[in-house]
Amino acid sequence: MKKIFRHLTFALTLLLATTSIFAQDDAIGKFFGKYVDDSRFSVVSVGPKMFRLLSKANWDTIPSDVKQTVSRLQSLRILSTETTPARFYEEAMSRIDRKEYEELITIRDNKDKVRFMIKSSGNKISELLMIAAGEDGFTLMSFVGDIDLDKLSRLSTDMGIKGMENLKNAKRK
Repeated sequence: MKKIFRHLTFALTLLLATTSIFAQDDAIGKFFGKYVDDSRFSVVSVGPKMFRLLSKANWDTIPSDVKQTVSRLQSLRILSTETTPARFYEEAMSRIDRKEYEELITIRDNKDKVRFMIKSSGNKISELLMIAAGEDGFTLMSFVGDIDLDKLSRLSTDMGIKGMENLKNAKRK
């Protein structure tokens, strides 16, 4: 019995270790990891546990569809800086594997650039990525989870997340 327990423990440890390795192995994870401790950047990182706690909170004034949207999110990562926004935008765009992400929305107006991309499998969207740059700064935002664009747009509008209002009219190709 001890032998089986040791093998099971080893297998579980290996599974957890490889899952965390792959989570940081994607281009956005590497980009985020590269700049997360850089003092030029403002950073927001919300993990799965926080989303689970938020979805269980007793919010009397919050609609049930917003709670459902929050419960389906696994992580939110935001990097933002006012330093050389065009350079960081180009670096982030060069790291993205275009085979993994489908472009959803592109907005270009003078020096402002905003791109929304999704990672999906079938009809399920597993990641929403926003990369934006303008004269006032650079922002990279990644939502990971089971994503419904309409509900996420409403949630981010309620939270005042700049740029996300463009999602309400987004339709997948």
